[in-house]
Amino acid sequence: MKAIRSILGDPRIYVPVLFLALFELFMQTGLYKHLLQPRSYADNVNRILRLAGTTRDPSALILGTSVAYQGIQVPYLNQLLEKDGIVVESGACEGARLETQHLIMRNLLTHMPNVKTIIHFVEASHPATARDHMDLANRSMVAQFPRSETLYVLHGHNYQLSYSDYLFFYIRTLTYQKDFRDFVLDPLDRFKGIGRRHRELNTGIVYENKYDYKLSAFPATNAKECVEAALKADIAKMGKDVTDEHHRRAVLQTCNIVVQDPLNGPGHAQWSSLYFDRLKFTYKDITDRGIKVIVVFAPYAQIIQDLNAEYRMKVWNDGLAGAITPENLNTVDLRHSLDGPKNSDYYYDTIHLNRQGATLLTQALADKIRPILKAK
Repeated sequence: MKAIRSILGDPRIYVPVLFLALFELFMQTGLYKHLLQPRSYADNVNRILRLAGTTRDPSALILGTSVAYQGIQVPYLNQLLEKDGIVVESGACEGARLETQHLIMRNLLTHMPNVKTIIHFVEASHPATARDHMDLANRSMVAQFPRSETLYVLHGHNYQLSYSDYLFFYIRTLTYQKDFRDFVLDPLDRFKGIGRRHRELNTGIVYENKYDYKLSAFPATNAKECVEAALKADIAKMGKDVTDEHHRRAVLQTCNIVVQDPLNGPGHAQWSSLYFDRLKFTYKDITDRGIKVIVVFAPYAQIIQDLNAEYRMKVWNDGLAGAITPENLNTVDLRHSLDGPKNSDYYYDTIHLNRQGATLLTQALADKIRPILKAK
């Protein structure tokens, strides 16, 4: 016992332990959220929660992934719908799987009392991407919510949470370990980013698509040709006004999605069933609040159009039939809303739109949802 007291009384032991304990207490306060790497997955969630609904009182809320996040110009959408008295806000988030979308919705609805409709952007390939365990990006995003909320939603979505998952949610030093390491390595860059983020708070706009790069910079007629074009392109010769390395990587990654089609992968029926179980849990949370749902099927670039093929819609039709009652559901099909000879000029890569494409998709969405929302 005397030896133990001697060890614990050694400053080489208690000073580091005390420092770690105080550091964890600081992280538990939530103050570190203001120092997160701007545009990281965790920061994106916090930015949406801070900004969405601060300058408008919406009657409809958009949920979805980066397709809706980048593809809908919310200020322009509200201009188009203003004469009809319809106000829309977006809670769509880059990389957000269904559980993250669900948590964002629950949080935003607490201060959006007049929302009567959820506009849920989905993609034909989504169901087969469900899994039992969380990916790292979404684990980071759901950790931004109160733990009780996070665990309620994750258990409702039938996730198989590991011991390390629980540690990640409860011990904030682990939650923000990588982000803090990046902060220490380059604090100047972090503070510059935080300054830019602070200036954005005055706009009340969660995101505005300003990308002008085009998928047509890498000419192709199918996914295989797209991969080859992106690999062989001399981007330095093409010039910064046409493309850059980030753009080329995005094109290459999204072209490869078709090559690795999840619907053709092992266990796709099992994963699709799990996805629609999760969708049912999410939609029940919506309809129990007296809110109706509009499911919007998003477009893809024509060179990967097989992901939006008609035969895939049977999976969705069957799944939706078991997830929500018909009186609470409307569907809007925008899969082919941007088809045509200039299709690849509207996309940044094969999935995400550029500024021009986002403007056109916003117009198409306004035309489709106007009669539905006016009738409610």
